[in-house]
Amino acid sequence: MRKKTWFAGSAAAALVLGTLLTGCGSDNGAAKPAEGKETASPTKEMDKPLSFSYYNFDDDWQPAPWGETVTTKWIQENKNVSLGYVPTNGNAKQKFNAMYASGDLPDVIALGAGPELDRLISEGQLVPLDQYLDKYPNLKKSAGDKIININRSSDGKLYLIPDWYVGGDHLNGNGGYAVNRKIYKELGSPKLDTLADLESYLRTVKEKYPNVIPLEVGNPSAIKMMYSAFKENSPPFFITRMFYPEGNALKSITEDPAFKDFMLFASKMFRDKLMTQDVFTQKTDQMIEKLSQGKVAVAIESNLSSRARVPNSKLRAQDPESGYEFIWPVHKDGLDKNKIYPNYTGREGGGKIVITKKAKDPERIFAFLDWATSDEGQAVLWFGPQGLLWDKKDENGIPIPNDKYKTMDKAELDKLHISDNMMVGNATWVDLSKVARDKQLKESERDFTTTQQVNVTWKTSMDITAFANTDPQGDSDEGIVLQAAKDIFDQGFSKMIYAKSDEEVLSILAKTNDDMKKAGFPKVIDFVQKKWQDNLKKIGGK
Repeated sequence: MRKKTWFAGSAAAALVLGTLLTGCGSDNGAAKPAEGKETASPTKEMDKPLSFSYYNFDDDWQPAPWGETVTTKWIQENKNVSLGYVPTNGNAKQKFNAMYASGDLPDVIALGAGPELDRLISEGQLVPLDQYLDKYPNLKKSAGDKIININRSSDGKLYLIPDWYVGGDHLNGNGGYAVNRKIYKELGSPKLDTLADLESYLRTVKEKYPNVIPLEVGNPSAIKMMYSAFKENSPPFFITRMFYPEGNALKSITEDPAFKDFMLFASKMFRDKLMTQDVFTQKTDQMIEKLSQGKVAVAIESNLSSRARVPNSKLRAQDPESGYEFIWPVHKDGLDKNKIYPNYTGREGGGKIVITKKAKDPERIFAFLDWATSDEGQAVLWFGPQGLLWDKKDENGIPIPNDKYKTMDKAELDKLHISDNMMVGNATWVDLSKVARDKQLKESERDFTTTQQVNVTWKTSMDITAFANTDPQGDSDEGIVLQAAKDIFDQGFSKMIYAKSDEEVLSILAKTNDDMKKAGFPKVIDFVQKKWQDNLKKIGGK
């Protein structure tokens, strides 16, 4: 999440209102689209004029200037709010350091977990927000106590508003296994429940379709998704972090018997040429092109519901029997298929929005941001103001496209930049609004991405919020060890995939485990263990 994925609004401008983009969703009383009126912030505070500076720690976020889109102009006129974006000048970290050194911080900063946020908190540069939570209750209502508490600092105070948090009972996820519908049907639509079923199917594809890739994995991270098939409640997140839980203790992933079995399986798939042979070198657009040409029998990738969307449309336009369809994740024989999780969700929100002590009116700023994360605010920021492209909402509070939207050229719609300035994103609200809008369409017209999410990917995601913010800082002793261990692990992982035999896989695995220990990885495990247990106390877990 650190790589700025939380500002999905800017990327979604071309997709908003109709073409519904990739989704980004337990907790009490949080985040379903409201049935009735939204919780409103106290009107006196919201009526006061407000102007503040805003710095987004992201060089890739380039929204239209405030007041120059129909959405922000409406907010400016109806909510009396103006924002002045502070440019990053192409180097967000350097610009931040310069502002920090000069003592000239902006009023609001959007950033992620990391040393900059820690520094702002430890040096007392931020406004604590607990004092506003009950007076302006939309954040509490939408996010809930679990998300708020996991974002508290070590002193117990809340200094940030989470961005793109996942509240309610919803979980998000975009990845999984998809089959080429035409090839699958031609081969008799065999059972694809277990790993043995999958391997048998891939070998049949290789024999009967020599020009087709049996299993397209996209990238090395996608290979790791198959780990979830070897043990219940084991998302690929554990490989990414190089540990796994055993009871109340964390251990190195290289000591997990399920990881060993997974590596043996993945290496066999690769050396038998059942898996993508250029997995360590290909780019995303190359994978998408293979999908578009129908040269893939089965695909697995963490963002496949999005990646396969255009290829699916192209193939079905040529042949209605073609295209792609997600299947329930495969699993090792004997495991509960409903406890297999190729996807995972951290509810805490990838972005953190903070109000600095430079702000003249922090309460008014919080009131506005609290409105922005309400159902009303999300509707305006995501779909535009009422009366433009929608006039009414459905029974769940989701805007219904009006005739202007239905007849507007999509290129003209793109120029409106409706959701460019999306902030304080409530991922659950956005996801569920997509579903509600999709249901208004004929089944043949429904969005591929949303359909696969509803049917499979959201249902096969595991909540890993308890591991939020457990990475050590890069310049700490544990952080330095972590980087060394990661280098060792990554090299070992690729060597195991390339291994010529099972014996070679096991030899590389043993050496990787030993080298990580020598690098001091147990020290990192101890660090994460303590953070994990602290988080469980914060969110009331066990």
